[in-house]
Order: sequence, then structure tokens, then C-alpha cells
Amino acid sequence: MIAQLVKSAADQGVYLYAKEGALHFDLTVAEFPAALKQDIIANKAEIIAFLSHAAGASGNAQGPQPGHYPDGCVLSYTQQRFWLLEQMQFGQSQYNMPVALNVEGALELTLVEKVLSTIVSRHQILRTVYREQDDEVRQHVLPEYDFSLGFVDLSDSQGEQQQAQLSQCLLEEAQRPFDLTQQLSIRGQYLKLLGTGHDQRGVLLLTLHHIASDGWSMDVLINEFVTLYRAYSAEQANPLPELALQYADFAVWQRDKMQGGEFEKQLAFWQQTLEDAPLTHSLPTQHHRPEVKQTQGAHVTATLPAFVAQQLGAVARQAQLSPFMLMHAVLGVVLSRHSNQSDIVIGTPVANRADEALSPLIGCFVNTLALRLNTCHSTLTEYLAHVRQVHMNAQVNQDVPFEQLIDALNLPRTSSYTPLVQVMLTTNDKFTDGNDESALMALPDVSLSPLQGSHPAIKFDLEIALNISDNQIETTWNYDVALFDAEFVEQLSEHFNNALIALADMSPQARRTLPLNRLSILGDKLESYLIDGLNNNAADYPVDKCIHEVFEEQALQTPDQLAVKFGNKQLTYRELNERANQLAHFLTREYQVTPDTFIGLCVERSLEMIIGTLAILKAGAAYVPLDPAYPRQRVTYMMENSGVKIILSTHFIIEQLDLTDYHSVCIDGLGNEQVVQTFVDYPTHNPSELVRGLTSSNLAYAIYTSGSTGKPKGVLLEHKGIVNIAFNHRHYLKVDEQSKVLHFASMSFDAGTWEYVMALLSGATLVIADSVQRLSPESIGQLLHSEAITHVLLPPAFLAMMEFRDDLALKALAVGGEACDQEVVEQWGGAYRMVNAYGPTEISICATWAELRPGQKVTIGKPLKNTSAFVLDSNQALLSPGVVGELYISGVGLARGYHQLPEQTAERFIPNPYFDGHNKCVTETLYKTGDLVRYLPDGELEYLGRIDQQVKIRGFRIEISEIEGLLSECPDVDAAVVTVASSATGAKHLVAYVQLNNKHAKNSASGHENINDDKAAVQRIKTELADKLPDYMVPGMFVPVSQWPLTSNGKIDKRALPEPDLAAVEGEYIAPATPSEQRLVAIWAQLLHLPESEISTSANFFALGGHSLLVSKLVRAITSDPELQLQQIDMQDIFTAQSLAQLAQHIDLLRMQQLNAQAADSICDQDLVEDGEI
Repeated sequence: MIAQLVKSAADQGVYLYAKEGALHFDLTVAEFPAALKQDIIANKAEIIAFLSHAAGASGNAQGPQPGHYPDGCVLSYTQQRFWLLEQMQFGQSQYNMPVALNVEGALELTLVEKVLSTIVSRHQILRTVYREQDDEVRQHVLPEYDFSLGFVDLSDSQGEQQQAQLSQCLLEEAQRPFDLTQQLSIRGQYLKLLGTGHDQRGVLLLTLHHIASDGWSMDVLINEFVTLYRAYSAEQANPLPELALQYADFAVWQRDKMQGGEFEKQLAFWQQTLEDAPLTHSLPTQHHRPEVKQTQGAHVTATLPAFVAQQLGAVARQAQLSPFMLMHAVLGVVLSRHSNQSDIVIGTPVANRADEALSPLIGCFVNTLALRLNTCHSTLTEYLAHVRQVHMNAQVNQDVPFEQLIDALNLPRTSSYTPLVQVMLTTNDKFTDGNDESALMALPDVSLSPLQGSHPAIKFDLEIALNISDNQIETTWNYDVALFDAEFVEQLSEHFNNALIALADMSPQARRTLPLNRLSILGDKLESYLIDGLNNNAADYPVDKCIHEVFEEQALQTPDQLAVKFGNKQLTYRELNERANQLAHFLTREYQVTPDTFIGLCVERSLEMIIGTLAILKAGAAYVPLDPAYPRQRVTYMMENSGVKIILSTHFIIEQLDLTDYHSVCIDGLGNEQVVQTFVDYPTHNPSELVRGLTSSNLAYAIYTSGSTGKPKGVLLEHKGIVNIAFNHRHYLKVDEQSKVLHFASMSFDAGTWEYVMALLSGATLVIADSVQRLSPESIGQLLHSEAITHVLLPPAFLAMMEFRDDLALKALAVGGEACDQEVVEQWGGAYRMVNAYGPTEISICATWAELRPGQKVTIGKPLKNTSAFVLDSNQALLSPGVVGELYISGVGLARGYHQLPEQTAERFIPNPYFDGHNKCVTETLYKTGDLVRYLPDGELEYLGRIDQQVKIRGFRIEISEIEGLLSECPDVDAAVVTVASSATGAKHLVAYVQLNNKHAKNSASGHENINDDKAAVQRIKTELADKLPDYMVPGMFVPVSQWPLTSNGKIDKRALPEPDLAAVEGEYIAPATPSEQRLVAIWAQLLHLPESEISTSANFFALGGHSLLVSKLVRAITSDPELQLQQIDMQDIFTAQSLAQLAQHIDLLRMQQLNAQAADSICDQDLVEDGEI
């Protein structure tokens, strides 16, 4: 970053300094290197901030001073962190730093050993060990040490065998752990591959522990190695100057420095900046995150050529960014698009060597800056300015040790991932004039070159290393193989380069005005596939016809075909058309109805329900279904809000409702054989000549759906979208004149329109279920059989309660209205064609559909004809297949909006950034569904839940649908619903409602709950979830339900679920019950300075104020406690335990294992009667 640029300038004879807010330089070379000058100009503001900060820091306080520490000294904050990590993951090698060098020529190993011994003597940190004393860890410099170079001869092997042996040796050496309590922090090994003398070839491997080294230190090490080897080979004395300071001096100084006001100011900045930051990245992982962070890595490398690198350099300068900042900005966009998360935290190291005397030291000075980006900016220009400000603020506040920051933020601790930062971005910017760097590593008669390791140890989930120069941009993506597959990381790399190339190819003017969501990371081919390839389904249909006009054509074609049946009453197409015509003539003559006029329809389920619907449409008006079964207050609100003046109803309902302010039209008996006297004198022919100005773009109906304000909102639907649905029915569901369609849904639900349109616009027969039948799964099953129904749409929850039968005439069993469980598909999908119909009311009932088959993933499929779907992030940027995003819909069926709600309409119906007029399915407006989906490899959409089901608990973003999906896979679970409940204190908790499976139900006696069986099942479910989910995603409470409460539309009514008792999960005081719990309460109280009475066994050590320094003290307190009698417990166990009770249980388990081991050791061989394996 900036420190590297300043150092690089000094290396080239250009010394930079800040004075009175301006940037000055002293030149010690003949001319100012041109490339360096460009880089300095591009980063001028950041360099001034950096140098001013460094000058201020050195001016306000004395720098590190040399000291003598015979009793050892304190650890720096970075050392402290690595020591704790080493104790947590004892025997691991993830913090080893190996550097392997190819050697060609006559390398003298005795000189190598002498050189390395000199370096170890020179840098005390390399011979520093770490020992615990008086409840703290201190570092001690070994006065005597023995450094010897290891030697392995592989010259007897050749070819692939030798390469395999070499790889194995390198891997074993790189993974061999250090014992920091007694060993040097450096070791070396030479692996001989070929010959002797000048023909010699081998590999020199140097391995350091991160507690004693960092990236800068590795450069120091190599430079000193080369300098000393050259001198010693020429029989010269050590040419390196004496070091003024040692690392221990820095550690002491840092501890003192972190007490002042400047530190408090910087710490306050970071606390404010990182408040409510996401605790983990939201990138999709291909494997479940292990309980303990793994260290095996792999890498993907990609390169961009010189002309792209040079163009990007110009882009960076125009935006007043360093090349690194520009790369960081682009990486933020890529990670945002792949995680559908706009809050992106990326770590980056800073050298932390502002004092010049620290530059020649080996040691771990590096500090981590957690850079938090917000990708919710409207334009690229605004976003790049934001990135620049983030970097400048971080540079000015870079002194706070990352370890101190983590403790101050009081973040939840876990052994499964690194706190706050899991993605690290590093760079070794080549701010040079292009000289050959190989000369820096040239030795007498020997050539050295770096050897790239193939299996790097991985400290974070993702580590992106940039190598930026004018010649190329090389990106190496190191990734944790326990989380990610190579294919996913390759896609990240490709998309990163796509975005860089897109920026490089853009004109300055285009960049200045580019909306950020239009910065392409996918490439032209994939973008075209997502916009047009997956939405290539335009089809001709009578776009200019209204619903009733298509029906009238059908009535003319099949006048004697049975149109509608209700109980023992029925009407042919001719009769239905004529009854509707008479009512329509009455409405047009008596009330002068005009297009887009609303007429209410409030009738019981009957033939009149269908007659009234068609009559309103024929009169040129739009119907507003008012279900008389709805609460009176809701019906009254719908009448008032819609502004209806005319309401079609029955005598009974008119008497029940106060309709004095309305023109109420009684349509009782319209379905009987004899026409009602009121309408007998009206014509039976179509009233089209009386309706003026009506088109398919006029309103057909308004459906009231639940609103976010607590009041329902009216969705305005036009004729053309419903006619498109009808023709999709004919094409996809094969509805024809021989079909019989069940009318199951309420007309106040859009499925009610789906059902009558499916039948009456295709010549089929509509069979209406009465109000009693539609509430009974048994009655509906009987009706499907007795009426030989061929097409039906049912809510999955209702279908799940129906007894399966294989003697039905079904040709299409459609489910919709809510997510369908796999178990329902397994039961019904084998016997009948099963279709999943997805669609919000705002898209004319249905937007996508899919075939459901046993053994296959439940999806919502692909868009209907003349409909398009897009998976976008929160900024409406296209997301790659497989990435979870929000579903947006466009097409001919899009609603006009919400009645009298312009703000909500503008919020949900937005301009389509992907509309260009050439694809008929992609219309000018997009509907924002609020549903989370992702594209599967075959182009089908997988439904994953609602965005409002995406919650944040304890700082973690949680997808409720993911938990529900895993619950449904548990053998004990038939179906599950997860909700979020808030306690009296405002804390949020996950609550799982589970319907236990049939096998479990049979264990219950005659319908009575078997409480023990329920508890056992819940415990098994918890255990299974804990194996698949992190602890924060496991519901804190499970509530078994015997039967789901349903809404009037057959969906699960979440508001009717029983209220959970949150006392048990709220942290209510629970007294210690076991001896181990009692001892832990006493130990915690002493360490945390809390009364024992305030420490519940459900409490978390870190939530009570515990921090990383106290962990080692807690371990010592436990292992030294005479009552616990435990010899060893790992620090990792402290981080893993989520409560005092869990830690006590683990201690009991460890003590049992300890006793068993002791008993086994005490058995003498002569006392052994028999041994064996069980």
C-alpha cells in the first residue's frame, strides 16, 4: 500500500516528506523515475496523510528505545494473538511461513549455515521463546542456541519420482509445527536434486513462524542472506550495520503507546466504523464450515496483460486512487455480487513500521486493517470516491492493533473462523522502473529463484494476492479447500478480471456516468444468456382481447358444452353467457358503467359467483372480490378503499352488511333454471356495442393482499395478463374441452381467477367446491374422485393433509401459494403430473412453473410464455447462476400497481435496466418480488424463501429458509416452519415449529401427546442440525405441532402458531447443578470480577466480558483446580463451548477419558486376562 510506495521511492533515491500539508521530495539520483512519479501523483493525498500521520506520531511521542530484559518482556499484540492461536490449534502449521528457493550452481552449505547463524544472532526475535509466568506469557531471548541446516539427498531419484519426493519433503517441512516454548522460530533445509559443484541443483527451504516474521521480514531475510553470502564467500567480514533496536523494544514501546489519548481516539474511530459490521462474509460455501478452522489451501492464478494493466493505471490516476485501491474496489463489487451483500469487510495488512529504526528488523510488525465497503452507491464515481475515503481514514487510524480492536468490539468468539476478517487482500506493488529483479538474488556461482508452493497453508477463508506492475496484473486466489471448490474460486477470479477489463475498455466519460449496478463482472456471453437466453419464450396470443371476449368466442364454439357446475346445479356455455349478458346489460343501462370502474362482488360460492364475475367484465368494469367469510372490518376497508359504488350480492349478505352507502344489486337465483325477475327483460346477447373504449389494457379486477402497514393493499390487474395465463394453460397444462377444473380457492385470492379462467377460456368444465367442502381435505379428495377432476390447484399444506389415492382422473396437479415440501412431491408426484406454480398476485397470478418429480429437487422452474425473470442483487445488478438474489419479474402480466398507493407502487414496480425493446418478454417495468431465488445449472429457479425471512441475529445474517430446508430433511420431521420471536428485552430468537413424522405419531397413544417421545425427537433434531449448521443458526426453541393452522386459502397461518415461551432461551438465571458447573461459576466469577449469583449456566464467557487474554488464564485455572482434577484442556474448547453448562459437560467428558487412560496405564501385562476389540 502507501508505505510500500514510500519505501520503493526511497529505494530509487526519492525521499518523500510532508510539510505544511504539501508533499515534498529530495532527489539523490540524476532524474525522477517517470513511472514512480506517476504513481506518486496518483496517490498524492494518501501519501501526505500517511507521512503526516507518521510525523505526528513520532513528534508526539518518543519512538522505541533499546532495552535489556533479563526477566523477559511483554508480548506485542500481534505476538499475543499468534500465541493464543497456537495454543488453540496446537500442532497445526497454518502460521508457518515457508520460502523455497530453486538453487542452480555451487552453493556452499557451510556458508549457508554460517549466514543463517549470523542472521539468528543478529535478530533476537528468531531465538525468542515464549513462556508462561505469573499468569502471563513473556518472551525470552535464548542466550545460547544451535542452528544447523538440514540436508536431504534426493539425487538418487529422477523425473516424476524425484518431483513427487520433493513435493512430499516440502509439504512435510512446511507443515512441521514449531514448539514456541523452546525452539528457534526459524529452520532451514537443503534438498539436493542433482550433481555437485557448478552442476549442482537443489532447493533451499527456509521456514519461519509468523510470530517472528511477516512479509516485510521475509524480504529483509532474503536481502541479508544474499548480502552475507556474498561477503562470506569473498572471505569478508559481516558488512551489515549493527541493529539499533530489537523486536522486544518494539513490543515494550507498543504496550506503552497504546495507553494514550491518540490510541483512544483511533480505537473510537474503528469502533464506530465497524459497528454492526457482518461477523462473517456471506459468500456461498460448497461445504459446511467445520467446527475448527482448517488450514489446507489451494490456489487459482490469473493474469491480465500489460495493456490492461497500463489502462487500469490510468483509470486509477483519473479517480485519484492507487492501483491497489482500484483492485480493492473491484473486489468489493465481485464479492458483493456473489454474496448478495452490500456490506463487505476485507482485511489488508499494513507494514506498521512508521519508525525508520524498525525497517531493518525481522519480526511480526504487520497490522491488519478491516476495510469496510458499502457497495450501495448509485454510480461508479460515487463508489470509487467512497473507497478512497475508506483507505484514507484507515491510513490515519492504522495504529490500533487488530487484536485490541477485536477485544474492544466484543465479537463472538469461535474456533471455526477468524474474527471480523475472513477475506484478506494483499499486494506487492512493483513501483519500479522495470529493472531486472533477478540481480537482487544473484550469488557467486549460484542462481536463486523462488519456488511456488502448490499447497499453501491458509489462514483465512480467502487470501487474494495481487502482483501489480506495468507489465501485468497477476492475481493469486488462495482458498480454504474445506469451504470452497476450485470451480467457484475460478469463477470469482474470472469475474474479477471481467470487471477489470470492462473498466479498462471504458471511456472516461462512460466511467463517470456508469451506474454501479451496470459494471459487468459476468462478461457479455453470460449476461446475454441471463437476459435473453433464459427469457426467450415470446409467443403469440390474442393480446388485444379481453377475458370476457375470449369466453364469448368459446361460448359460440361450444354452446352446449357444460361450463360450470355447483352441487346439483349447472350451466352450459350458452346459458352462462346469456345469464352474464343480462346482468351486464342491466349494469350498463342502470349505472352507466365505464372502463376501470370498480364493482364489488360479495357472494357465497355458487353459480352466481361466476355469473357476476363475467357480467362485471362484460359491462366494461373491473371486479373487486369481497369474500363474505372475511372479517367484516376487512371487507368494509376493501369496499371503502376501492371506492366501489355498486356491489353484487345476495339478500342474506346484504342484510348482514351495512350497504346503505352503496348500490347493492341482489343476484340471488341467477344460476337457477328460471331467470330472476329483475333481469328477465334484459337482452341475452353480448353487450359489446354498449361498452365504449374498453381494451385489453383496462383493469379486469383488483385483489387485496396483505399490506406491510397492517392494512390490505389493492393490486390492479389488466385483461391482457389474464388472457396470457389462459393461453399458457392451454399450451402447458393441456386444458381442453374434455377437461374438468376444480374451483377451490376464494375469489378474493388470485387463484380463484386462475381456476375459472383455466376452465372457461379453454372450453372446459368448472366444478365449484362449496364452502364446507373446501375446508375438508377428505371432502376435496372425494370431490376430485366423484367429479373426475382433471386439473386442480391446491396449496401444498392442504395437499399434505389429504389422504393419497391413485384412482383420480388428474392430468395436472398444480400446487401454489407457498413453498412445496419434497415429501408432498414424493407422495403425489409419482402417480400424477405435478406442477409447481409460482407467482405473486402482482404478475397476474403465475410467473413461473416447474414439473415436480419424486427424487428431484423442488424448483419453481422457468418463466411462462411472454414473461421474464431476473435474479438481481439489492442494487439490481445481475447475479451469476448459483448466487442467491432477489427475483424480479417483467412481462405482459405485470400489474398496473397498487390502488391509491403511489409510493409503494414506485418501490415495487421499478424501471427495468435490462429493457432494450428487442425481447417482447422483457418489458419496461420490473416487479420486485421480495423472494430469494437462485439459478440452477439447468436454468431453473430454486425458491429459497422471503427476503423478510432474512434476519440478523447476534450480528449474523441468517436465511430462515435454509434452516427450514435442513429441518425438513431430518427423519423425525414431516414439515417445519421457523420464525423469529422477540422477547421482552427486544432480543431476537429463532423458534422452530416442527410437525413430527407419521412414525413418531404412531408412538403416541390415541391422539394424546407422548411428551417423552417428543423430547427425544426434538433432541435428535437438534443434534442433526448442529452437525450441519453453525450454532447461531440452530433454533433456541423447538415447538412440536400436531396439525398446522391454515388460512382461508389453505396456507399455513404463521400468526396462529402457539406463542413460544422464551424464558429458557432468554438467558434467565439457571443455577449450577453439577459440581463442575459450580466450580466453573466460581472460576468465572474470579476472572470476570462478577458475583457468582449473576453467572447463569446458560451464560457465554465472552458475552460476560471475557476476552482473548483471559482465555489462557481460564485454562490454567481449570487445570489447576483441585476439585475439577483435570490435567489438560485446550483453548479451543473454551471458544467452542457456547455456555458454561456446555463447558462443564465437556470437562466431565475429558475427566472421564483421563480416568480411563489412567486406569488402562495401571493394568500390568501379567494382570491382563484378555484384550480385544468390541
